[in-house]
Amino acid sequence: MEQGYTRKSHVGLPDMFRPIMWSYRFEDIDADKHREEIIVNTVNFGSLRHWRWLINHYGKEEIHRVLQRRLATEFNPESRNLARLIFGISEYRHAPRSAN
Repeated sequence: MEQGYTRKSHVGLPDMFRPIMWSYRFEDIDADKHREEIIVNTVNFGSLRHWRWLINHYGKEEIHRVLQRRLATEFNPESRNLARLIFGISEYRHAPRSAN
C-alpha cells in the first residue's frame, strides 16, 4: 500500500439480507454507502427481523429522512402504510404530472 493512502472500511450487510437484495451484487453492498437502496428494499421485502436491524443500524430519524425523499410509487402499498406508522411519515413524495 502506498504511503498516505488509506483504505476506507467496507461495512457489509448481515447474510440475512441476501434474499431481499437479490438485484445487487451482495458482496459489494456497503451498508453506509448504499443505505437508501437497503432501506427501500427492506421496507418492501424485509421481515420484522430486517426492519429491526435497520432501526438498530441507521436509527428511526435517518430512515424517516430517506423514506420522505423517495417517491411513493417505489413502495408496495402495504409496506408504505406500515412504514408510515412506524417511522412517522406524514406524506410521501409523488412524481410531478406532465404539463400535457
